[in-house]
Amino acid sequence: MPSSISSSDRIRHWSVAWIVCGVVAAAAVGGTEAYWRHAGYEPNVRDSSQLWSMQRDRVYDSRKIPFVLLGASRIEFDIDMKEMKQLLPNYQPIMLAQNAHYPLAVLRDLANDEKFHGVVLCDLEPSGLYKMYTDSQQPLVDYFRRQWSPSWRVHRWLLNIWQKHAVVADPDLGAVAVTNRFIAGEAPPRPDYLRFYTDRSGDLDYTRTDVDAAKRHFAELVAKRNGDLRADVEPEQWFADLSDVINWTRRIDARGGRVIFMQSPTSGEVRRTELVRHPPDLYWNRFAAAVPAALDGLSDPALSAFVEPDDSHLDFRDKPAYTRALVDELVKRGWLQK
Repeated sequence: MPSSISSSDRIRHWSVAWIVCGVVAAAAVGGTEAYWRHAGYEPNVRDSSQLWSMQRDRVYDSRKIPFVLLGASRIEFDIDMKEMKQLLPNYQPIMLAQNAHYPLAVLRDLANDEKFHGVVLCDLEPSGLYKMYTDSQQPLVDYFRRQWSPSWRVHRWLLNIWQKHAVVADPDLGAVAVTNRFIAGEAPPRPDYLRFYTDRSGDLDYTRTDVDAAKRHFAELVAKRNGDLRADVEPEQWFADLSDVINWTRRIDARGGRVIFMQSPTSGEVRRTELVRHPPDLYWNRFAAAVPAALDGLSDPALSAFVEPDDSHLDFRDKPAYTRALVDELVKRGWLQK
């Protein structure tokens, strides 16, 4: 007589199978997580257009004055966001800088956004004011304007939780990446000396990297960037091309906001290369005289006193003191109020 299996038995068998699979998967993930942590890796948030857009949404917050930080890696990695919040309780710091990209496209977008009435701190050196770099961060603006949606917000919010707590959330340490490196006979990446956060600020720990190599890297990067600039753009043309930037600044000011331009301090070969290519009297000083607020960190004693291990960025241990010095300078000049 043929046997039969009841529906309740089938459900029980499938439930057991799923539980076993879940236990095996959890053990695999947990074992992999423990392995990478023992090797010195830590959870790290990965930047993306979605993460940038989450912060971009916050410029409309009416509870506090939006204080938007624009620029590239120097302001992104040198500002202590927690310290800034404590020092400026009436402001809401919002990090919209992007590593290795100049910020004029975002400044333009904020100027054209009639709903924005906040304060902007825009960090860039004369190189970043060339017209050829205006659209450097435009892909972020385009994503926010055309693709950002509530569903992507939920997706990125969940991803933030995963990346904040799990080393294996790093794509470079995932199964596919590990398998590809194994097949190619490649070693895994070294633990990163950059710790990135969901507020899009980052900590650089120079005890975890070769400082001399970092100095050479940024010296070569600045030299190459200056070498890539158009040789036919003389100082007069450079300044004439800034009319749009000055108009964007006036547009935000006219709505009751404020734009503060800043040139972060640098040192060593990075500083020498930039000053030789862009003498202050022909470039920065002239621009600073044409806008309502501009701070030169290269010549400011309080800011230039800090040591940049790679001649371009601060170690994270110096960030709180540097942030205090910067806020004190901005308040002293009347551009912010504590």
